[in-house]
Amino acid sequence: MKSKSSSTQSIALIDANNFYASCEQSINPHLRNKPVVILSNNDGCVIARSPEARALKIKMGIPYFKAKERLNRLGVVVLSSNYSLYGDMSKRLMNLLKNYSEEMEIYSIDEAFVSILRPKDKSLHPWARKVRCLIYQSLGITLTIGIGENKVRAKIANKLAKNINSSAGIFDLVRIENENDYLRKISVENIWGIGKQTSNWLQSKGIKNAKELRDMDQDEIIKKLGVVGKRLQLELKGNKCLPIEINKKPKKEIQVSRSFGKPITKLEDLTQALAIYAIKASAKMRSQNLKSSTITVFTRTSHYSNNPYQKSAHKKLINATNNTSTILKTVVALSKEIYSPEYKLSKAGVLMQDLTNCKYLQQSIINYESQEDSIKSISLMKTIDSLNKKFNNKAITWAIAKKPQDWTMNRNSLSPGSTTDIKKIPNIIV
Repeated sequence: MKSKSSSTQSIALIDANNFYASCEQSINPHLRNKPVVILSNNDGCVIARSPEARALKIKMGIPYFKAKERLNRLGVVVLSSNYSLYGDMSKRLMNLLKNYSEEMEIYSIDEAFVSILRPKDKSLHPWARKVRCLIYQSLGITLTIGIGENKVRAKIANKLAKNINSSAGIFDLVRIENENDYLRKISVENIWGIGKQTSNWLQSKGIKNAKELRDMDQDEIIKKLGVVGKRLQLELKGNKCLPIEINKKPKKEIQVSRSFGKPITKLEDLTQALAIYAIKASAKMRSQNLKSSTITVFTRTSHYSNNPYQKSAHKKLINATNNTSTILKTVVALSKEIYSPEYKLSKAGVLMQDLTNCKYLQQSIINYESQEDSIKSISLMKTIDSLNKKFNNKAITWAIAKKPQDWTMNRNSLSPGSTTDIKKIPNIIV
């Protein structure tokens, strides 16, 4: 651990503001300075808002059918979630940020921790302003940058940068004189790593903000929260306990699931849905150099159904695989185990479990795959993935995914994927 007085290395949390809405406004200039909301899967609830929509006091999480009339009356632009757009913009954002940091940890689709060395004058404001200008010029997205000695204080600095108008989107918690005044502004429930139960316990002890948590008796924290609580308090004091994680921890499972646009009752529809999800999950595994040895499928009715039903089934494979053809055979067979004709199914999904790295794969002596067959399988999957990446995700697929689908989730206000599909790039008429 390094104390804040002995290190010139700082950590910044870089956060893209209103990311989903900002992505939509970036690719469609007509949406700029207009209130925009993004809906969840199946156009269910509001999951993102532009600053203009926030100003109209549109609540996060409100069901669209309840807010529809008011949104129309206020002239709010309503869009379906476009995850391919947001994922692509996130990749572009992170690739740009890599060039302006020593180390970087991608924390979420719109957040990253970066390690940055302070210059001789100790001021990181010029660096932060340069990064903000670069991202806005390149992607049309505004950033908030919080700087601290460690991750917890960088998170706090980021919150302060958002809430203090005079900060202009940048706040350096290291270079301030009245630190206690700022830490008092951060309530305990808004501290990174503090959950609801912990927050309730702290408040019952009279601990209401970051300053009071920092100064709380350490023995009491350790007794209740253990090493996690001790580490959190040490970071509040300026010590570095949580390193930048450059290499992501390997995933334990990969899940692809969706709600249906309308309930389904036919086995062929359930099988097709699960097959499409399996195709996506297989491609995800290959992109992360992983293979699965356990495949699980599940389905359920709506939570509000008067005739509830949910069921899952799984199969343990002899050899771990990421070959879509092999996985599809298993998923199709498993779909028959979870289907019941008397229920209206509203959601289904697949899980790839017991994931292993392809480099350390051990073959089974019972169903041994020859080296020649293995090379052919890998080559075929690489070719399919390469073509789909070059053109679009449906350039090459399996026949089962091509049948007409009337159960797909509602996305009635989907913006064009102009950054991922060459056919949807807007035409410029001179």
